[in-house]
Amino acid sequence: MLLGTGAVALIVVAIAAGYWLYRFGRYTPAEVRADLRAAVAARDAPQPVARFLELRYGSMADPANRRKAFLDFFNPGHIEGLQIIVRHTPDHMKASNTLAMAEWVANYRRTMTPEEKAALGAYFKSEAGRARLRQATSRYLAQDVHYRAHTAPVIRELMMTVAAAQEP
Repeated sequence: MLLGTGAVALIVVAIAAGYWLYRFGRYTPAEVRADLRAAVAARDAPQPVARFLELRYGSMADPANRRKAFLDFFNPGHIEGLQIIVRHTPDHMKASNTLAMAEWVANYRRTMTPEEKAALGAYFKSEAGRARLRQATSRYLAQDVHYRAHTAPVIRELMMTVAAAQEP
């Protein structure tokens, strides 16, 4: 009986892990927890997007933190996590949060140092960067049309930033 229970438990864990990998890829439960904690803690802040980014990645004055925040937009699992956050955001906050996030991305593009721009451009010109961009695009296009509509301003700014980073 104990062996049968253990086998069933192992099968349930394997199915859950398979589903997780299918849905979130390499987006770990720890990353999900960090995103959700930051989202909940920032929800009632005067500037929820800025607070979310600070809580999730650290000071946005640090170029490494800004880069990590920016590149996470291209993490297919993170796209799934953001979709969950957007879906559970009250309707009256969705538009303002989306526009604030789009403005953050535009500001990142405007304030990148030449070194940051060169490093980002080199990354997206590399095979790993191109693969990540393809995976993120595929995952984003697989999302609900309402999510894509809400996040279109952010996607536009992301693509403009990728293009700007690749300019000579």
